Amino acid sequence: MFAVEMRNITKKFGHLIANDSVNFKVKKGEIHALVGENGAGKTTLMNILYGLYQSDTGEIFINHTLQQINSPRDAIKLGIGMVHQHFMLIPTLTILENIILGAEPLSRMNKIDFNLAEQTIAKLCDNFSIKLNPHLTIESLSVGIQQKVEIL
Repeated sequence: MFAVEMRNITKKFGHLIANDSVNFKVKKGEIHALVGENGAGKTTLMNILYGLYQSDTGEIFINHTLQQINSPRDAIKLGIGMVHQHFMLIPTLTILENIILGAEPLSRMNKIDFNLAEQTIAKLCDNFSIKLNPHLTIESLSVGIQQKVEIL
């Protein structure tokens, strides 16, 4: 059973074909490396899976169910996360704000539930044995700590 299956993914930027009928399958628990030259389409393929780009053709199945992933929010709801090659953190926001960005837990009054967010981040940190003060801004952190935040 495949956790992720991308079938016949094609993505064009004008006349440039970044992905040409690409197939990619991952079973639960597997780790894969996409290897290729610069410009081979690796990042484009992952950006499609994460909803930053939409493919021109092809299908994405998550746990054998056809999905339409139109945004990172859609991907996150499906349990898909992405650690980018270059940091996507916002330097002036806190660790907490960066981690929940795009997946903000809401209270009954439809406001961001920062208490729940902090509890969730504390559990994440415990799971990965990472100690972080969620109220520090990204710009105040070392590159190593920023990498940990990006992964969380």
